[in-house]
Amino acid sequence: MSYRPCYHFAPPFGWMNDPNGLCQFNGVYHLFYQYHPFGVEWDDMHWGHATSTDLLHWEHKPIALRPDHDYDRDGVFSGSALVKDGVLHLYYTGNTWLDEKRETLRQVQCLATSADGVTFVKSAQNPIISEIPQQGNAHVRDPKVWEADGRFYMVLGTRDATDGKVVLYGSDDAIHWSERGVIAGETGRHGWMWECPDVFSLDGQDVLLLSPQGMEPDGDRYHNLHQCGYFVGTLDLELPHFTHGAFTELDYGHDFYAAQTFLDERGRRILIGWNAMWECEWPEQAEGWTNQMTIPRELSLRDNCLYMTPIEEIISLRQQSHVLAGPKFEGDAFELSFETQNDFQFDCFGNAATFSKTGDWLELTRGTDVRRLQATGTTFRIFVDASSMEVFVNDGEFVFSSRVYPTSSRTHQLRGDLEAILHRF
Repeated sequence: MSYRPCYHFAPPFGWMNDPNGLCQFNGVYHLFYQYHPFGVEWDDMHWGHATSTDLLHWEHKPIALRPDHDYDRDGVFSGSALVKDGVLHLYYTGNTWLDEKRETLRQVQCLATSADGVTFVKSAQNPIISEIPQQGNAHVRDPKVWEADGRFYMVLGTRDATDGKVVLYGSDDAIHWSERGVIAGETGRHGWMWECPDVFSLDGQDVLLLSPQGMEPDGDRYHNLHQCGYFVGTLDLELPHFTHGAFTELDYGHDFYAAQTFLDERGRRILIGWNAMWECEWPEQAEGWTNQMTIPRELSLRDNCLYMTPIEEIISLRQQSHVLAGPKFEGDAFELSFETQNDFQFDCFGNAATFSKTGDWLELTRGTDVRRLQATGTTFRIFVDASSMEVFVNDGEFVFSSRVYPTSSRTHQLRGDLEAILHRF
């Protein structure tokens, strides 16, 4: 029995975390990722690399970036991609530990470029940003870069003694950067560090996506070790300031973090997240690899809420489709879809995890660890893949993503008064 997924991206071996540098370059999709190729635990980070023509079938490429300079010798940390003048630009955080306990650090922002999307050269001007932000500290990382009206902008996540925040930089050439100021943060309610910030416009509004660390649980919300969510509002690049509404969780499952988006050549805003969470157990380590990515998701904004739906290409994976004949069935990789206003319960891999609807409550239970959401759900798409489950409710209004590790049973059971379609992959 293997935990390796059939249609989710996973590293060939070694450890993987954040998706990095998501982009489409010369018609080809590129996925870079935080990677430790020499062991199944987190350590000095590299950038792994894979390419695809459909975001589902990935070809592993040579390691794109290694920690091989003084400014990044202890890790090539997370970042993003920009296509400029036909050249692929990768922006990342170079990490250096200043003590043996790895508690004190120096983080700088760096650039590498490629004309062919395979071979990357680090800039001779690295680090391109080496100063600590005026209202931040040494924890400053995860550059997300974009172009707007002929200028280039970068956001970085940082913190002070108590609060996370996002700081904006500007540039005329995407190489020389000047600090513009903090655009959001210092709320006192959203954790002590804001990682992986991502700013984009969608359906006429601006969105700030981020992964805050240190948020306290609030009722049924925020029970993961760290969260991933967003604000919707208006970004004024001149002030600069981001005026926004309330923080909203992006995914309600156990395993979702460090999500990043990009705009593809069809104009779709596509998101991929790390389908994992820190300080967990990873049974797949016995197989020589750790962690996977989520299904790629297309974003839309409706009533100031982000909706996430599986990319339409996912339909191409369907090999057999039929009405589920009985409550029990077997399989490692499939999609289960149905519409109902009735209560139901889906048991995944025996009793490894359960997703249920009971009145106005949606609930994903894994062992004794429960994720609950009070919401009305009528349409459901449940994706299972060897060691994971992703549930899309109401065309992506609510999503639950969790790793689910079967022990021996490959049997599933759907209980309730409903008719479901089983799509085998």
